[in-house]
Amino acid sequence: MCSEHGVPVFVHAADAVRARTGQKPKVAVGPVRLGPALGFLGYSLGKNGLRTCHVRELTEIGDGDVLDLPGNPVIVGMPGHSPGSVAVHVPLADAVFVGDALTTRHVLTGREGPQPAPFTDDPAEALVSLDRIARLPASWVLPGHGAPWRTSPAQVSETVRAGGVGG
Repeated sequence: MCSEHGVPVFVHAADAVRARTGQKPKVAVGPVRLGPALGFLGYSLGKNGLRTCHVRELTEIGDGDVLDLPGNPVIVGMPGHSPGSVAVHVPLADAVFVGDALTTRHVLTGREGPQPAPFTDDPAEALVSLDRIARLPASWVLPGHGAPWRTSPAQVSETVRAGGVGG
């Protein structure tokens, strides 16, 4: 059951309709390994992940916005996973949160290391968007799925383009 918790939701303007309605394009899933994919499905079912609640009230944000929140997070547009995919740079935390712009553990294959996330609308654009974080001063890159990576955003960009790490 979906409920209101009074928590503000910030969404890039390019994803506002998607957040409100769930309308999105069908995308290629890519490689899948049975064990990790079943694990992800089980986890999703356990968290009620197949019943999506759409956001009624949201605050639209854009590239370069500085949010009036602790640490003054800066929004960095990273289109590719979705048109409104963003990273959030928090200089105070020495970190950049990249959400689903990349992952360090692929939920469908189990592959470890920085890599493009599955279910990406435009994989080529997602790779180009890595340039948008490459010069950010940060020692931590935090994906939406997988372990944080203690390295520079520039190193993550180089590693992803080189084919990732791990296996």
